[in-house]
Amino acid sequence: MRKLVAILLVYTLLSISLDSCTSYENGPAFSLRSPMTRIVGEWYLADLLVNDKHEQTLFDREASTVFILNNNGTYSYSMQMVRALNERSGMWSFGEDKTELILTEVDSLNGNNEHNYKITRLSSTEMWLVNGSDEYLGYDDLIERHFEKKQE
Repeated sequence: MRKLVAILLVYTLLSISLDSCTSYENGPAFSLRSPMTRIVGEWYLADLLVNDKHEQTLFDREASTVFILNNNGTYSYSMQMVRALNERSGMWSFGEDKTELILTEVDSLNGNNEHNYKITRLSSTEMWLVNGSDEYLGYDDLIERHFEKKQE
């Protein structure tokens, strides 16, 4: 009986401590992989929410998005538009506590542009990024993109 109580106590303490380990609002609660290992890869847009609700019009516009984050700190982004391919590239980094993704777009004509995204979920297969009205002028809404990693 004492062993059972000890096991339950250890399990309870472990679950409480793991629940408080997460850096990201939407998990995972615990991962053996570093944020760098989880974020590097090829990502595809799986969903787009505005103020926590699926937004079909914007999702349809961005559904072809391919977002690649490389080990060397470079990124590329492409999205098929009606008659053209929208492509961006540059450098990426984490914010201080690794809950922010900072993209520095290299643009020789207009200068470098920096875009900051809050990471609310980062697992080995999912990444959720949130940004606000700085990307879409006229929007005062919270925009959240859910990406899924290409499986190899």
